[in-house]
Amino acid sequence: MQKLLISFAGLAVIAVSVFYLLVSPAQAKTFSRAAIYYNEACGGCNVYLKEKLIPFLQERGVKVKMFDYLNDKSARQAMNQRQKQLGIPFELQSHIMIFLDEGEVVLGGHIPLVRVAEIFQAKKLPDQLTLFQDKMLEMGIDSEVVNYFVWQPGLAVREYPLAESLDTYLAEWQAGKIPSVDEDKNKSLWPLILSAGLLDGINPCAIAVLLFFVAFLFTLRSSVGRIFAYGLVYIVVIYLTYLGIGLGLFKAIILSDQPHLMAKIGAGLVIVLGLINIINVYWSRFPLKLQIPKFSQGALRHWLTRATLPAVIVGAFLVGLCTFPCSGGIYVAIVSLLAAQRTFWQGFGYLLVYNVMFVLPLLLLLGLAGNRYVLGRVAAWQSRSDQRVKLISGILMVVLGIAIWWWFI
Repeated sequence: MQKLLISFAGLAVIAVSVFYLLVSPAQAKTFSRAAIYYNEACGGCNVYLKEKLIPFLQERGVKVKMFDYLNDKSARQAMNQRQKQLGIPFELQSHIMIFLDEGEVVLGGHIPLVRVAEIFQAKKLPDQLTLFQDKMLEMGIDSEVVNYFVWQPGLAVREYPLAESLDTYLAEWQAGKIPSVDEDKNKSLWPLILSAGLLDGINPCAIAVLLFFVAFLFTLRSSVGRIFAYGLVYIVVIYLTYLGIGLGLFKAIILSDQPHLMAKIGAGLVIVLGLINIINVYWSRFPLKLQIPKFSQGALRHWLTRATLPAVIVGAFLVGLCTFPCSGGIYVAIVSLLAAQRTFWQGFGYLLVYNVMFVLPLLLLLGLAGNRYVLGRVAAWQSRSDQRVKLISGILMVVLGIAIWWWFI
């Protein structure tokens, strides 16, 4: 009888334990540490962090450490290193970055506390999760028109209205409804790289100098082979010069740790330069012009008219340097975007292709150099249509600047 009672008691304990596990709520998610990287000079950021988020975290036993990356360069480097190690996409990197524990959860920007609370209440979370919302709601922005973004490695970024619960994302994730990232996750950059490089290459400065150079070779009665050889050297040197400028910008932007800001500055500069082109068409006396500096024109003419290989190399190098002011805004914006790629070689590959597109118009023009009649017609058209080309390129630069600002930053 005693053994029977013991058996029943054991079965009762097992039954109660199973029932408890089935009906009791899952234990809330806990975090022990939070590393917060912020800008001390940002008033809205301080309100959000010190009056809302930090008290919220401390109430849940989270130890908070704050790092002011504005006044401490090492803090900025540490923040960027964390973002790089976690593979956080450039577009989800905010002016405030909160890393819970070792980056199991990352909060970028001003995430409402109701969404943060859902992280702590979730029954199950991915191994790594990032939430991003960059607008400062403390500054009176209407939260009803604001969206937030959710991302985890290997899956596509999802966007939800700020009022939408994080549980929506977690339910879609557990149901396998979040699409994976395409193998070439940056393929959307290719149309931008190709079109921007070509627009940059439709540069009246460089094309005009190439036409002058080829026409000069014709006056010397040079052979077609020599014209092509010298013209090709000219183009290759311009390519390498412009590529070198791009690599210098690339390194400077990476060292500045501000690719996002530089991309915005570059996009704004593209718009400004495009407007200058348009204004020049209708107001010839406008003091700002996109052209080779006058002080360098004599030096270019001196080197190119010598028609020797060393002189062609020096002249082309000067052309590459002196044409940068004509379209530097496009280059700065594109290089800033490329500096945000996960690896140096990824950005460098895009840069190589961009510069191929930059010299493509010169290569096509050189292909016509064997026919003096056609070359003369092209030169006449270039002179006759200079204002029209300037107007079209100005409009396209404005459109490109807006597109970069709106879709890629």
